[in-house]
Amino acid sequence: MSINSSTDFALEAGYSARRLEPNDEEVLQQLYEQCTDFANLTEGHPPSPSAAHEEFLAVPEGKTLQDKFMFGFFDVHNVLVGLIEAIRHYPDDRSWWVGLMMLAPQERGKGLGSKFYKAFERWVSAQKAQQVMLAVIEENEQGFLFWKKIGFEVTRKTPPRQFGKKTHMLYVMTKTVEVSD
Repeated sequence: MSINSSTDFALEAGYSARRLEPNDEEVLQQLYEQCTDFANLTEGHPPSPSAAHEEFLAVPEGKTLQDKFMFGFFDVHNVLVGLIEAIRHYPDDRSWWVGLMMLAPQERGKGLGSKFYKAFERWVSAQKAQQVMLAVIEENEQGFLFWKKIGFEVTRKTPPRQFGKKTHMLYVMTKTVEVSD
């Protein structure tokens, strides 16, 4: 596993990852539309026709688009099959926050999700991150088990929050990252 450049990283068996840019909006929208199960679980409705566009612009308060990193995972045919969206130095200077990780339904159950995440974690480790944080909605049992299996621990549970048509409590989870030299 080597880092090809500051924002690309190699994966196994013909898969690759690269930072997505706004001109990738159309292929990202196609991935959102393949992952309607996630949108329905989270918000109670399919992804909007502008979901990808909105994703490129969404940042937490106090952060800028320069702090946002969206990595697309591509198969051997250069088709986008996954996404990790993260914010650097959030909620503090030693952390990266994973806001979203999606994998196309046909790629699930093959162990690729954990491999994609681990490649991302190695990359953020090279960026001197000390921990990765994220939140999982309580209803997403499969996602919760995935993150626990790869080493994340629950640090707190939030009060209910509105997501589209649904209300969810969130598990905030953290994983310490070994900083690479």
